[in-house]
Amino acid sequence: MEILTFVGGPFVQNTALFICADGETAVLFDPGAATPTALAEARSRRLRLAAILLTHAHLDHIEGVALAHRETGAPIHLHPLDRPIYESADTHAAAWGVPFDRPPPPDAALVPGCDLAFGGSSFGVVFVPGHSPGHVIFLSRCAPVAISGDLVFQGSIGRTDLPGGDFGTLMESIRREVLTLPPETRLYPGHGPETTVGRERLTNPFLAEARGIVR
Repeated sequence: MEILTFVGGPFVQNTALFICADGETAVLFDPGAATPTALAEARSRRLRLAAILLTHAHLDHIEGVALAHRETGAPIHLHPLDRPIYESADTHAAAWGVPFDRPPPPDAALVPGCDLAFGGSSFGVVFVPGHSPGHVIFLSRCAPVAISGDLVFQGSIGRTDLPGGDFGTLMESIRREVLTLPPETRLYPGHGPETTVGRERLTNPFLAEARGIVR
C-alpha cells in the first residue's frame, strides 16, 4: 500500500492516489486541479485506476473528475446528499472564475457502513456531514489510514459557511467518527499536510472542547 498526494490549483487542494495491495490497482480520491499529474504517475507505474472516490462534491475536489473518468473509465462514487453540489459545480466555477470541465453523473452512490474493495485493499465508508451534507471519509481496512477530505486539517477544521454547511454537525462528526479512531491513524486531508488523530486530539485548538469529551 502506498499513498501519493498531488497538490494544485488556486485552492491548493490535495488529490490522492492510493496504490492498492496488489501493486497493480489504484484508487483516485478527490481529483482536483492536480489530476493530470496524478494520472501521469499512474500511467508511469502501469496502474489500473479502479475507482474515483469523492469525500464530497465541492468544486476544488471534483475539478479533475471529468478528465480522470474520460481517460480511465473508472466509476465515480459520491454520496447522494452531495449530488446537488456536484451538479451545480459549473456555476460555482464561473463565480470563482475557474475553468471547469463538467463531469458526467456519478456511477455509484456511496453507502455509509459498507466497504469498498479494490486490488486487495478495502475502505470503509463513514458518513461525516457538516462541511457538506454528504461528506464521507474513507477508512483503510489494511492500515491505520483515513482519507478525510475537508472534515479536519492539521490544526484546523473544515469551513461551514458554504451552502449545506453546519458547524454543530461538523463538530459532532469529528467527535463521533474521527477522535474515536486510534491515535496513530494517519489523516490525509483535502488541504495541507497529513496529520494523525493523536496529534489533532492534543493540539488542534478547534477541538479543545472535544478533548474533554473523548478520552
